[in-house]
Amino acid sequence: MQTSQQLSSGHRNANEDEDDEDESELLDLAIVGAGISGLMAAKTISEKRADIRFRLFEKSTHPGGTLDGLKTRWITPHHYHAMHLCRELQIPLGTVWRQSEASEARRSLVSIGPFRKRPSGSQGANSFLSSLRDLLVRLESTRFMAELDCLCTVKYIESNAQNMECFLQKKLLFEASRRFFRFLIKIGTGFYPSELTVTACLRLFRSMSSVRDLYDMLTLQNGHLQPVGSPNWDVLIERLVARVGPEHVTYSTNIVQVEITSEQRSGIVSLTDGTGRRWRARYVILAVSCLDLVQLSILPEGPLYFHQPDIQLGLWSMANFTVRYPAPYWRDHGYTGSIFCPAQCLICYESGCNQLSGTYFSPLRGVLNDTERHLIRDTILRLLRTNFACRTMQKPLEFGLELHPIPFYFDVFPTFERCIIFSSTNVSCWYRGFINGSIQGGVRAAILALLEIRPQTITFREVTDMQCMHFKYFRQRSSYERVWYSLNLASVSRFLLGVGAALLTYGTYRVLLKADICSW
Repeated sequence: MQTSQQLSSGHRNANEDEDDEDESELLDLAIVGAGISGLMAAKTISEKRADIRFRLFEKSTHPGGTLDGLKTRWITPHHYHAMHLCRELQIPLGTVWRQSEASEARRSLVSIGPFRKRPSGSQGANSFLSSLRDLLVRLESTRFMAELDCLCTVKYIESNAQNMECFLQKKLLFEASRRFFRFLIKIGTGFYPSELTVTACLRLFRSMSSVRDLYDMLTLQNGHLQPVGSPNWDVLIERLVARVGPEHVTYSTNIVQVEITSEQRSGIVSLTDGTGRRWRARYVILAVSCLDLVQLSILPEGPLYFHQPDIQLGLWSMANFTVRYPAPYWRDHGYTGSIFCPAQCLICYESGCNQLSGTYFSPLRGVLNDTERHLIRDTILRLLRTNFACRTMQKPLEFGLELHPIPFYFDVFPTFERCIIFSSTNVSCWYRGFINGSIQGGVRAAILALLEIRPQTITFREVTDMQCMHFKYFRQRSSYERVWYSLNLASVSRFLLGVGAALLTYGTYRVLLKADICSW
């Protein structure tokens, strides 16, 4: 990260000298946002070596965007775009939460998942019934996740205007299963099921390319990957900046307005930052988050966005935390450090030596004062102490906390007026925060820009790869799988209730009929 800070410092000095920057220069391409998506778009453009004048504008003092959020950390072996980039940049990857298990070969460490078994203190029939119920909840949730994966990993999603909350009520028998998927949908899409139709929810899940991988990671059935020897992805950002060229990145420049004007019978886009400074470009790639995009003024008329989530329904903010201790106390108590507990709105995993990282979701909104920040800190430490059954978890050496609104998804066309290209918001190839989706969005935006600027540099394979990028994750389902996915405990219970009601009615009828005969 030291390299990035030096680069950002150098560019801040360059920005302060306005004589060195020709504001009247007309760029071929301007990229707003130097996160992974914007850097990948710039990398794809620069590797064409087509003499394209481009520049990245980043509002912060360093590249990387919101790379420290909950979902930004996760890559699985199935995310081959991210895997290919890491191999190209020579970044070795290792599985995160299984590192603890490998280091503790003498004992079996436990992860705290959403279907955690009941405490062993309860005995008798209650213990047996609780264990049976937990087993059925796990079975039901696993089956329903398989059904969702089957429904969304197809080329064309069937239209279904039913509310997603009603869909959950129909498909799931246990309230614990419904609560789990409400939480999964909220943190995965930014919306509650009651705010989405089935079709909209499946489209959002399809944009994740493999929502099953997300489910496996959150239920702690599978680990996720990160750079070997590092708890963060700074090395990926540094190598992307080196490939793009630091001279193409302008830091501390918050673009607040994008205006499409007409000059010499061709569309020119004018960009204005928070200080009133202006740049001009023929084409613009907006590689910013959903939260930043809705605050960006696009003139003379912006595109229509997907509706924003209802902030009155519940969870609104996500508190990303990192806690460092003198020693890995959780291992001494028999735990890997991995937690996913929807009931407590807590996700946690071991991210480094004597270090835990994760996210706590809370209903707090807006700008938080110090009192509320301390309240969140105390809540997180209390939950860690309770889950790991260790009092010393409340006395860390360091505690870092960053608060952000939960990002939400919305759909826009890949291009707007043919000169504004959306990288991070196209729902068909991007999913918020995941590195693989950001890479996909950047590549797709770059190819769309090249088709306008230098179409002769684009191959047929690149065009088809751009159009079918998200279909690569899809696969045909066998008839056996489709039948298995259609079975659910809720339908079985309704069937049994119907049969029971019919038998009860028939039995009552026979009793009444026999009584009438006897009285006669």
